[in-house]
Amino acid sequence: MQMRFVDIGITAAGTLLVWSGVCLGQTSQKSDCLSYEPAVVKITGILIRKTFPGPPNYESIQRGDRAETSWFLDLPATVCVNEDRTKPGLNPGQRDVHEIQLVLQPEQYSQHKALVGGRVVATGTLFGEHTGHHHTPVLLTVRTLEKESK
Repeated sequence: MQMRFVDIGITAAGTLLVWSGVCLGQTSQKSDCLSYEPAVVKITGILIRKTFPGPPNYESIQRGDRAETSWFLDLPATVCVNEDRTKPGLNPGQRDVHEIQLVLQPEQYSQHKALVGGRVVATGTLFGEHTGHHHTPVLLTVRTLEKESK
C-alpha cells in the first residue's frame, strides 16, 4: 500500500510538473508578438502622413527647422514586439504599439501616394528607433505596400 502511494505521488507530481511546464511555456512565450529584423512581418492599418520639425534643432518648423514628412501605419489594435536578443539595446521589447513609422525608398512615396488615408497591408522588417528622424518606438522598412483587399 505504501509503495502504491509513492507511485501515485510520483505520477501526480510528474503530471503537475508537465502541466506547469505547459502553462509556463504558454505564458512565457510571446508568440503573438512581432519580431525584429531579419523576420519579415505583415501589418495592416490606416496609412497616414505626418510632418515633424527636422534639422537643425528638431524643435519647430516655424523657427526654422526643416519640415520632415513621414508615413505611418495607424494600427487597428496595439501590437507588441519581442526584444531582439542579439541587439536588445537597439531593438528592445515593446508593448502597446499603436503606430509604426514606415521607411520607404524615395520612389515608393510617389508610387503609393494614392494609398494615403486608406487601409493598407505593409510587409517588411522592423527595427527600433535610434535617431531624431524616428517618431515611433518601432519602425518598418517597407518591402511591399498595397491596398487592403477584403
